[in-house]
This record gives sequence, C-alpha cells and structure tokens, in this order.
Amino acid sequence: MESMMTNEYVLGIDNGGTVTKAAIYDVAGKVHAIAQAHLETQFPRPLFTERDIDQFWDANVTAIRRVLDESKIDPADIAALAVTGHGNGIYLARKDGTAPRPGVVSTDGRAQSYVDRWLADPSYNDRVRSKTGSTVWAGQPPALLAWFDEHEPHMFDETDYVLSAKDFIRFRLTGEAKLEVTDSCGVGLSNVVTKELDRDVFDFYGISRWADKVPPFCESAEIAGYITEEAAALTGLKAGTPVAGGVMDVAAGALAAGLVDEHELTVITGTWSINEVLSRDANIDSDEEVWLTMPYPVENTYLFLDASPNGVSNLDWYINSVIRKALSAFRHEDVSDAEVFAACEKMIHDFTPDVEDPFFLPYINGTDVFPEGRAGFVGMTNYHDIRHQVRAVYEGVIFSHLYHIEKLRAHDELLTGNVRFTGGAANSTIWLQMFADGIGKPLDIVDAMESGTLGTAICSAVAAGLYPDVPSAVRAMTSAPRATIEPNPEFTELFAQRFERFIGHLEQLQGEK
Repeated sequence: MESMMTNEYVLGIDNGGTVTKAAIYDVAGKVHAIAQAHLETQFPRPLFTERDIDQFWDANVTAIRRVLDESKIDPADIAALAVTGHGNGIYLARKDGTAPRPGVVSTDGRAQSYVDRWLADPSYNDRVRSKTGSTVWAGQPPALLAWFDEHEPHMFDETDYVLSAKDFIRFRLTGEAKLEVTDSCGVGLSNVVTKELDRDVFDFYGISRWADKVPPFCESAEIAGYITEEAAALTGLKAGTPVAGGVMDVAAGALAAGLVDEHELTVITGTWSINEVLSRDANIDSDEEVWLTMPYPVENTYLFLDASPNGVSNLDWYINSVIRKALSAFRHEDVSDAEVFAACEKMIHDFTPDVEDPFFLPYINGTDVFPEGRAGFVGMTNYHDIRHQVRAVYEGVIFSHLYHIEKLRAHDELLTGNVRFTGGAANSTIWLQMFADGIGKPLDIVDAMESGTLGTAICSAVAAGLYPDVPSAVRAMTSAPRATIEPNPEFTELFAQRFERFIGHLEQLQGEK
C-alpha cells in the first residue's frame, strides 16, 4: 500500500443508538465536517432490541458520503479512518458480509435468565470474572450466544464470524473480519490481561462451539484493513485507505475527553452515567468489583468503568413529564426547551436543601441496585414544594454518578487530581457546581460534544503514522479544559451527609431481596 504519511485528515465514524455520525478532523483535532444518517431500532418482542443489518450498513454508507460531500475534501487526502459503536450486543456475519439475522443492541434483555444462573454459580468468580475483570449481563455476547443455542440453534451453521457493532462495519469496509481488543475484552469473551480468547470462559457459559467463530483480534490503533474497491464505490472513499481497529464507544469518549493518565477520573454525563479511570494494574484479583474492565489504547493501561443508564435522562424525564406540561397548561401553548430548563434553574438558584430534605432515587430507566428498582422521591412531607423536587432530581443524577464513583474509589484508592467532566450537565453552571461539591474535587470542563467520532479518529491518526502513539495524538487533537470548577467544602460536607442517607435507603431496599 502507498504511504499515507503526508495526508492530514482522518475520519471517525460513530454508530450510536439512533444515528450514525461521520466526522472529518485534521491533525490538530479541528472538525471540518460532520454528517449523520438515521438508525432504526426494532423491538420485535418484549425485551428484544434489534437492528436490521442492511439498514445499519446503509446508514454508515450514507453518513460517509454526506461528510465527504460537505467537507469538499479530496478522499485521497484522508490518511485513515476508524469506527466506533455501542459495546456489547452482537452482530453475526457470513464471509460474504451478509448476516443470518438482525444485529442485537446492548440494551436487549432476552437472555437475563442465563445471567442469573451464571452469577449464582459459585465458580463464576474464579472461572470468569477473575479473567475478564467485568460483570456479565444480558446484553453481552455470552448470554446472547447461549440464547441462540437454545432458541435459534440454526444460527451456528449460518454464521462465520461473531462481531461487535463497529467491527461488523469495519468488516464491510475492508473485507477483513477482526475483533478489536476493547470490544473482545469489554464484552466478556477474553482474558483482559493477555488479550486472548479464553476457552474456559466459553466452556463455563456452555457456548464452547462458538469460540471458533470469533475472528482474529486487532489493536485499537493499528491498521486492521483497507477500503475495498466495492466499499469505495459505495462510500466515495479512496480504495486502499487504511482502516484502524478503533475502540468501543466508552473508550472513544474517554480519549476525546483527554484521558491518558493513570488514576485520573473522567465523568461523562448523558443518558448513561459513565465514570472511568485508568490504571497500569488490571487489578482483577480485587474484592472490589467494577462493572467493566478493558485494555486501553495506551501501552500497559486498563480502563475501569462503572456506569448505568441513569444519568441526565432522569432530569429529561422530569422536565418533559412534569415541568413542561405544567408550564404549557398554564400558558396554553407549547414551551421551548430553553424556557423549561431556565425555569428549573431559577427554582434551585440559591436554594440549598436541609440534610433531612427529600431525595430522589435516580432510576427512571430501572436498576438492579434493589429489587424491582424504580425512580421516586423519598421523604416528601406537606412542607416540601416543587423546588425541593427539582433540586432533588438534579442531585439524584449526581448520586447516580457518586454510586459508581465510590466503587471506582474502592477499586483504585489512588484516584488523584482534577476530574475530567463532559456531557449534558456541563451546560448548566449550577449543576456543574453541584457536581464539584458532590464529588469533592475540582472539575476540569472538557468540551467533547462529538466524542465518539473524535475518540476513534484519534486511533486512526496513530495507525496512519501521523502521531507516534495515542497519548501524543490525544494531547494534540483534544481541547484544553474551558473552565475549572472548584468545590465548596461546606457543600461537599452537605452532599456527603445526604449521600449517606441515600445509600442507607438503598441498603434498606437491598435488604428486602
């Protein structure tokens, strides 16, 4: 292949929950164009969440063509590209790039009964968790493969490769089937230290025969293939353009936030409450279990992540279901998003709750923290009004993050330095101060609005030889913090007391199991 070293643009593709985005960046991380295409999600039965494979591929083709058209950049000037996408779920593929069934998205819950059985097995920790460093759940490939074996056994003979979302798209772009290591480890198929497939893990799950359907592994920032003539004709890319391994979406977000140093916490606020830290030690023998461990594309470094689908979505629900409807009813007209949000901010400005005031259980999307977990206000009396509710919901989102951050602190007692902070909550000055007070550390506010495309584009820049390693690319292509928010010690103590009440209530609910 001809050298692409002199080219100065890279392309990042992000397959999210509802859209596929493509963005072109230069070597300084400046975005030159962004385009997107809609992704359809299917719900054929209760607990099923699927994606039509042809539509999935078409969305990527469309987004790539659109971003090339909008940028006016010659495709020959793109040094490399890489793809990211949701982790977990599963995409089965044949050698010709077609698929025997729809892809399964990570929020799928059909296989929960298998997970319940495995977690109750006394040998689970020794045979699985001590190797993967992660907790198995229903939307992961092991559970879905077990479900296929029982309910769709013909899938085995119709499948050549077991892939993740991003690796399926890379396969279609390059004709080479590979599974990149953040996905192979993050989905619970591999030993997180050796980065090799572990057949005893497959044996434990009862899916041994599927191990031979897992393709070779590749690294995040290495060239995993080249754009084929067929893919070039469809997308407008130049045939032979290198395609890097890329990263799972949670790792892409961490890279875009500038996370390359050990023991440094990154908080990403969105639909999910995402909390991440890096360490040189995989620490898989620790008694403190985190939700997910994966190799990070920084040499000899691991990403610890603890998260749940209960972040800013809690406030979105309250604003749209309560505040917006109330304002619209009084005004007899629709109310804009800005007006609704401004009303909430006004209600909690200069308002500080007492330690014993109500708090909010931030589980609008459900939770396994306590039996039949749901959202709700705790401790309301006839003294309390809507200000207490609004403040409690803001605070509840912070409690969701703190619940996960405390697990990371127990796992990595050396958490130091400022907190890298990005996501939806970064748009509210009041909320940022509350987060700083709650976490008890300064927040470095990082603007990484297109974190998926940027994070994976960073990997492609290294694969193309534009930078010698990922830390160099991150430092050159990501933004410096736009502000630092210092915690107020007085309010940090208040948060600590209220969070203690919150945890005490959860422990009571957990005792009802």
